[in-house]
Amino acid sequence: MNVKLRVLSAGALFFLGQVAFAQTVKNDTVNNETKIDEVIVTGYQRKKADEINQAQAVVSGDEIRRNTPTTSLGNSLQGRASGVFVQSVTGQPGSVATILVRGVAGVGGSSEPTYVVNGMYMTARQFSAINPADVESITILKDAAATAQYGARGANGVVVVTTKSGRSGKTLYSFESKFGFSEKLKDNNYKMMNSRELLNFQNQLGFLDFDPRTQDEINTLAANDHNWQKDLLRNSSIQSYLFSAQGGTKENTFYYSLGYDKDTGILRDINGLDRYTGNFGFTNKLSEKLNVGVNLGVQYQVTDNFSDIFNTQNPFAAMYLYAPFESIYNPDGSYNQTMSAGSNVVEQIRTWKRQDQRLRIPVNLFAEYKIIDGLKFKTNFNGLFDWFMNTSWLKKGSNLDLTVNQQVPTGQIAKNSFYGFNYTWNNSLNYKKSFGQHNFDVLGFVEYNDNFNETLNASAYGLKSPVISVPSITTPSARNTFTGTKVRNTLFSLAGIVNYDYAGRYLLTGSVRRDASSRFGINNQSGIFWSASAAWNIAKEDFLSGGFINDLKLRASYGTTGNDGSLPDYFNVTNVSYGLYGTGATLYPGTLSGGNFVIGNENLKWESNAITNLGIDYSIWNRRIRGSVEVYQNKRKDFVQMVPFDKQQGGYYQYINAGDMTQKGLEMELSVDVLKKQDFNLNLHANISFQKAKLDKLAGEQTERNLGYTYLKVGETPYMFYNVRFAGVDPSNGDALYYDKNGNVTNVYSASDAVPLTDKSPFPKSFGGFGTTVQYKGLDFSADFSFKLGGYTYNNMYQNAVDPTSAVGGYNVAQAAANYWQNPGDTGVFQKVDENGLRSSDQFVEKSDYLRLRSLTLGYTFDKSFFGDGFPINKLRAYVQGQNLFTATKFHGEPEVSLGSANSSSLFVPGSYNLYTYPAVKTVMVGMQLEF
Repeated sequence: MNVKLRVLSAGALFFLGQVAFAQTVKNDTVNNETKIDEVIVTGYQRKKADEINQAQAVVSGDEIRRNTPTTSLGNSLQGRASGVFVQSVTGQPGSVATILVRGVAGVGGSSEPTYVVNGMYMTARQFSAINPADVESITILKDAAATAQYGARGANGVVVVTTKSGRSGKTLYSFESKFGFSEKLKDNNYKMMNSRELLNFQNQLGFLDFDPRTQDEINTLAANDHNWQKDLLRNSSIQSYLFSAQGGTKENTFYYSLGYDKDTGILRDINGLDRYTGNFGFTNKLSEKLNVGVNLGVQYQVTDNFSDIFNTQNPFAAMYLYAPFESIYNPDGSYNQTMSAGSNVVEQIRTWKRQDQRLRIPVNLFAEYKIIDGLKFKTNFNGLFDWFMNTSWLKKGSNLDLTVNQQVPTGQIAKNSFYGFNYTWNNSLNYKKSFGQHNFDVLGFVEYNDNFNETLNASAYGLKSPVISVPSITTPSARNTFTGTKVRNTLFSLAGIVNYDYAGRYLLTGSVRRDASSRFGINNQSGIFWSASAAWNIAKEDFLSGGFINDLKLRASYGTTGNDGSLPDYFNVTNVSYGLYGTGATLYPGTLSGGNFVIGNENLKWESNAITNLGIDYSIWNRRIRGSVEVYQNKRKDFVQMVPFDKQQGGYYQYINAGDMTQKGLEMELSVDVLKKQDFNLNLHANISFQKAKLDKLAGEQTERNLGYTYLKVGETPYMFYNVRFAGVDPSNGDALYYDKNGNVTNVYSASDAVPLTDKSPFPKSFGGFGTTVQYKGLDFSADFSFKLGGYTYNNMYQNAVDPTSAVGGYNVAQAAANYWQNPGDTGVFQKVDENGLRSSDQFVEKSDYLRLRSLTLGYTFDKSFFGDGFPINKLRAYVQGQNLFTATKFHGEPEVSLGSANSSSLFVPGSYNLYTYPAVKTVMVGMQLEF
């Protein structure tokens, strides 16, 4: 962080929240506090805090490093910024996060924000792989004044990451190390049966034609009782190391780091994550006019994967579904393959290996030349090489191999590779000039982005050996395949940003950007995006001087941004595909994608977002209380969505501009220094966001559209659930009761009675976080909570767990499954089912509200006063921290759901249902931070 300190009296420096302050050494420093001119990244520019007139949130790298024990940079943002909703996609080590800036974007397109790291555009996965310890700050841009500078990529918000860089002065070396473990979070509000409970419950299900066992049979099977979760899972082992050096002179600065992270994961026989990172940054002042610099990074990681699909090949499904009296091994030590629920998942994990390898090399080169006073030219080149290799090996003679190859030992190996090079070249002119108290800052730039990707996929059957390390393991086979693709897209941009202020009181900013994208139709390849914003620093007016108000700024902005991330490449052009039918090739119009032939659309145009934002920033009582309030409205137009043609036109699809939506929201942040003493500081902080959305339009004459779990209806909340409404249980006979389409109660289930559930959507109505930090001499303590309110999830896992027909089929069930109707007058029970089991209805659309203790940290710092001036160590901090230590929820299971399962994801609707993916974990770590 570039901070210029001007403090008249001697004192100690400390940082609180997003604003830095200096204090003199007294018992209470309230009356001697001086605001520091902190410089904050605002996108393409850097500004002082009181010069900012846009909506954004800043999370410091120190806040992430000290308080967040995670290997995923995205997950570290949860609960730390208003308007930014973050959920883990899964609990797998290194997993990406779902990040939504001010809500979901559209009706079928991508809702991901744009990620920009040191000027380089990145994907969510590339962003999440950055070592959190290398991060200087993260700025989340939210309104048009902030995002219009990114034009076609700004509609969903922008996450700007600045990594650490060199600084002049004595070289500062640091070493960080931490060790710990993680374990699966316990299931909330239900528990699976043990062997005897399941066996006794199955004997009660004669009305479902279950053949009861004798007591001797029950006793024999119950003696085999074991816990599948304990058999399949373990406590993971976590370790992390980072060494860095930072320093330089007035002419040269440098920063370099080397890091290693390892997390074995909670799944036995699977290695979770090994990651190696390196970063080197160097700047050189070649003359009074010319500065140059380079930043080179490297990231290499290896992860083992599993079958993330809804069947018992998935270990996280098997540990719920397998009966606890069915053993892993036969008496002779071979694998038991006779289980009712499916094949032996332990054997499959060990004989069907899948591994991902990733190598990324980002590089940034820049040169800045001072033409005249106030005028600078800068050229900036960012390149990212990205390589990926997935290896899948099915052991010859394994159970799955025999099953898919008609009991003939065959074996299979597959290699799926990807490599790409993404580069951005930006050339800019920046002119700064002041005329008295009139200050101008003008930036103009031209930018070109080129993204090339190539995939190669090969698979071979008939392995020579059951050992994968054998050279030349494959044999020729007609089943062997080799395929590949090449994809390229480009974006050319011209942009200008003008900033004006008068005496720091009245601020005006305007921006305009023209983007030309290869992804859109030839008739609409260019788009113009703009913004205008104004702010009034009221606290700088004479009539507020000397009072209890230290800072008071009113802000307003309006502008437009675009979104090109929802459209795959080459669906904007007319083309043909071919396939083999019989002995000849057949041509088809369009491109085959996901089993559908998609016709190109040369008139396809940008999605756009018109954003109105009003905000206020304030601090009072010597900045002991600081906060901000934002209100906004987003008018999203021309969503890109793939829709089917009319039947008379054939069974084809096309991407079109298919809908409009309005979003409104309120965001609040507050930070209070309850105590501020020389040796004792206590801070409380919180943020909360409220949001709602309405679908204004769908394609053509449509007013409704069914997406499976969720539904679109004009005039209602997007992505509301669509299902039959459950009306309870008839206490006289145990029948399940439902509402028909007209609202009449019936005991006859019909899927045709499904209706939009207008009050139930996967997206929360409000979310946020709160916490406290305490410092007493060398002791530091922090606790951060996150919460979500008003969202719903279809709970497949609990439905399966309480369905008696699951027990009839040989699966395990929850203890609550036994709480079904048995006698007239029973209330508060599940219905008595028939052979169809528990039917799909809103009975299992559950509120996914939660309050979670996201992180807890306790540390102690030993400084020079402890070591003495002659000791080489400047500072040593030891700490213990935990993540996800406590959760309060009424949801049955894990309420923080983003992805159902990797091979069965719902259409761009994170959190709409759960389905046995890698679970969330609780983490405990101890660590050390050393500076010398």
